[in-house]
Amino acid sequence: MNRLIVGIRSGRHVMPRATSRTNMEFLWRNRLYATVKTDNIDWDPMKTSKQLIKGRELESKTSRRIFFGLLCLTPVVTFLLGCWQYQRLKWKNKLVADCEDRLTYKPLPLPKSVTPDQVGDLEYRRVLLTGKFDYSREVFVGPRLENGQKGYLLICPLIQSNGAGEVLVNRGWIREDRVIPESRRLQHLSCPQGEITIECLLRVPPSKGRFHMEHEQGSKLYTYLDLEAMAEELHTRPLYAVAIQNFKDHPEWLPEEEHKSNPWWKFWAKSPPSKEVPAQDPDAEFSPLQFMSAGVPLGKAPTVDYTNNHMQYMVTWWGLCFISAILLRVVIKNSKVINPKMEKMEKLKHANKYLG
Repeated sequence: MNRLIVGIRSGRHVMPRATSRTNMEFLWRNRLYATVKTDNIDWDPMKTSKQLIKGRELESKTSRRIFFGLLCLTPVVTFLLGCWQYQRLKWKNKLVADCEDRLTYKPLPLPKSVTPDQVGDLEYRRVLLTGKFDYSREVFVGPRLENGQKGYLLICPLIQSNGAGEVLVNRGWIREDRVIPESRRLQHLSCPQGEITIECLLRVPPSKGRFHMEHEQGSKLYTYLDLEAMAEELHTRPLYAVAIQNFKDHPEWLPEEEHKSNPWWKFWAKSPPSKEVPAQDPDAEFSPLQFMSAGVPLGKAPTVDYTNNHMQYMVTWWGLCFISAILLRVVIKNSKVINPKMEKMEKLKHANKYLG
């Protein structure tokens, strides 16, 4: 009877050894009202301490293998990166040497046949551009700081007199309050009229930076020198030249009516010491501060301004290669990372020596 009650409480059907028909009916009647039933689900067995230790050892082996694999790859990868920077250093040194060599050549008129694809082979080549500036299509790049003052790079289309089309000329830096052409003084230098000849450097414009914003259509202000967008909006050839810095006076750029009289600004120019300064003195020279306050764009000095940090990168990568190679040697010498069984063997040797 006790066995029957235990079977009913646990939800299992337990048959006694000898039961009558009445007992069977009583058994099935109480089976329907059983309050506890056991599901036929196999519960996950609990892991023993040995199984847990074994799982941790497998995880430890996997992490050790990953660490050792990365440690083996590090000297190889850093050595290859150092070799790549060495090749880049040789290329950059040759490029700088070629550009500095071109700066020594005498300036020549820009050929008509020059295409944008050929400018890379003529970068930093002195050229003479003859034509007229179109000040109605001036655009600005910036802002840029010069001697702590805010300003912009002035880009103006130059209509060439030889019929080769229009070229975009970077005339140089101009102060913020001299952006409007009518606000500039020394008009024959800041906004020369008629046909003039200027000396420039052919340049490949820098590429877009990571933080540069896209140009807003129709705006005269650019955040970076986007040559393609400028050429498309201003309807010019995608050729870019930078005016060379020159603080000398150009009396030949004066209008005809001003050639006869002594300009009022002549006292401002620096000239050789003399009692009287000729009205048309080609040797008169201004200072950069005079150009800045008058609104005359400051051109670029004829120097190569490429950044060359490949030597630092090369030393950094090869230094990491050397350090990681030393660390790898120490790990291999220890050998526990490579073969975890060595630790157990050492423990067994220690036990046999002192306990057995």
